[in-house]
Amino acid sequence: MFIAKVKRTIKKYGMLSHGDRVVVAVSGGPDSVCLLSVLRTLVPEYDLRLHIAHLDHMFRGPGSAADARFVNRLAAKLGIPATIEAIDVPAYCRERGLSAQEGARDVRYRFLDRVAGSVAAGRIAVGHTANDQAETILMRLTRGAGPEALAGIPPLRDKIIRPLLGATRAEIRSWLEEEGLDFVSDPTNEQPVYTRNWIRLNIIPELERLNPRAVEALAAGAALLHDEAAALDQMLDPVGKDVLRREREAVHIDRSKFLALVPAARRRVLRAAVVMWSADIPGLSRIQTDEAIDFMDGAQTGRVMALHGGLILERSYADFVLRPQRAQRTFCIPVTVPGTTAVVERSLTVHAEVIDGPAAPQESGNYLWQAQFDYAKIALPLSLRSRREGDRFCPAGMGGRSKKLQDFFVDEKVFRSKREEIPILATDRDVLWVVGMRIDERFRPGPKTEKRLVVTVRPLDMHCQP
Repeated sequence: MFIAKVKRTIKKYGMLSHGDRVVVAVSGGPDSVCLLSVLRTLVPEYDLRLHIAHLDHMFRGPGSAADARFVNRLAAKLGIPATIEAIDVPAYCRERGLSAQEGARDVRYRFLDRVAGSVAAGRIAVGHTANDQAETILMRLTRGAGPEALAGIPPLRDKIIRPLLGATRAEIRSWLEEEGLDFVSDPTNEQPVYTRNWIRLNIIPELERLNPRAVEALAAGAALLHDEAAALDQMLDPVGKDVLRREREAVHIDRSKFLALVPAARRRVLRAAVVMWSADIPGLSRIQTDEAIDFMDGAQTGRVMALHGGLILERSYADFVLRPQRAQRTFCIPVTVPGTTAVVERSLTVHAEVIDGPAAPQESGNYLWQAQFDYAKIALPLSLRSRREGDRFCPAGMGGRSKKLQDFFVDEKVFRSKREEIPILATDRDVLWVVGMRIDERFRPGPKTEKRLVVTVRPLDMHCQP
């Protein structure tokens, strides 16, 4: 029995709970009308409250407007509240350089989410079928998809539920005939201009010559892969927690633990790292995943690989670091001596004061955010700036030996991505202080120092006391 089959899908994936408010996406086509009819049948059992949502994408002019009127009449006939809107999706696609299918999907799901919010619905039901699942799998097979992609359309994702995903279009048509339900037809579905339509019109019929239940077989295979993928994710969850950690604006992947994993586990952990960074970024494709893992296998420290979604993957000393791509912005701000200078580019303030007398022995060392210099040895003006090509200085504690700033960063294990962020206090000729790290030995105050320059660097929103 058709209803029993749909109910098994709903129960298996926990799609509905007692008392749910459900937004039902109704285009007016056979699948969505069937979906609405089935959910209406289940209203007493689940105490559901339904709300119809229909979007006119304005691709077909009078035709799509007629579909909207049909859905409006259907909602009135059934006594179900409805939200019916029209959005110029062709213009939306032109403005953003999207295909018709991409733009329509984006606008449609934004619309459904907005309607769900307006009626406080916890579920959004859409009418994908076993045929849609079979077509999706065939499209992905031709693109070299991996196991996760071949799991096809998920039955449940966030608010979205797909109760008809186990039902074929033939079963849906039979149900509509039995119930005497009318629907509208979209003529574009019969035009082989899109890949999905071409597969529906040409490939599926040929497969059904070999196996009359080919659609059901493909959909069942996708369901099996979906369940096994969920099981693998559950089993690998402790592994991911051991290998991954979130730190501020980056996700760190423990290099030695990651490389010890088998290939399948590496792929899943890497994808989990992307989700940990942001669930809003589309997942890595199979090709992107394989390229990233190849990079991680042989990347030297400091090497960087660009990923999609504005992310980059960087090899650090003990980790791989997943973080957003930052624009490299150089800066150079004159420092007032004596006085306080705001450095908005790094959200810092620099306070400089001149003090008479040599530093006491315990004050002449190197402090992270405060440094002292022999004022007589400094050729003003001073500036706080980003590093420059060819910068050198004599790090305190090295006996006055000169060193390239680049080599100093390498020795101190400073990530390549962080080096541009470290402020440098300098004169026109010399680096005085790598702020937060080391001063130049040549400018340290000593017993014969008559005046000291004391420089304190603090966050911009803190008051710097002299």
